[in-house]
Amino acid sequence: MLKQCGIALVCGAMAFSAAAQNKPVPKQVERGRELFLNSPKGTPCATCHTMAGVGNAVGPDLKPLASVVPPRGLVMAIKMDMTENVQEVKTAAGSFPGILKQKEGDEIQVFDLSQTPPVLKTLAAKDVISMVRTEKWAHPPTGAGYTSQELADIIAFLKWAANGSTKEVKPDDVE
Repeated sequence: MLKQCGIALVCGAMAFSAAAQNKPVPKQVERGRELFLNSPKGTPCATCHTMAGVGNAVGPDLKPLASVVPPRGLVMAIKMDMTENVQEVKTAAGSFPGILKQKEGDEIQVFDLSQTPPVLKTLAAKDVISMVRTEKWAHPPTGAGYTSQELADIIAFLKWAANGSTKEVKPDDVE
């Protein structure tokens, strides 16, 4: 029974249900979801982002962006080489690119982006020398070399996950 429950939980967490959206899931959305989760071209989006119940909530929530930004704008976000959210975290032990999760009292929680997947570190505030926006860290998909079709598929998944859109995203829409 326990094994069955565990399997059901894993399957439930990994599944993206067409019934929940009340629409059939297009093949393009399925391809985009697979790229989001398991990109053969570098770090998958799901390493740092979550959509449709899959992935890791390290980076910014993509749902608001995917809900309103057109495909070319999403491509610009995917290919950006810098981000406002990533900071160079300097401590006496060294430095690393990180995303602040929270500050509470004398502790700071930061996702260490130098590791894959990112590791949540809890640091004493007094041990953090500085945290400033970094221009050294690049968004992983920047150099992934996605084709226009792959980008269209990823964007179709994002749009579907954000607002249930089943509209096909064509390669011309992302170029």
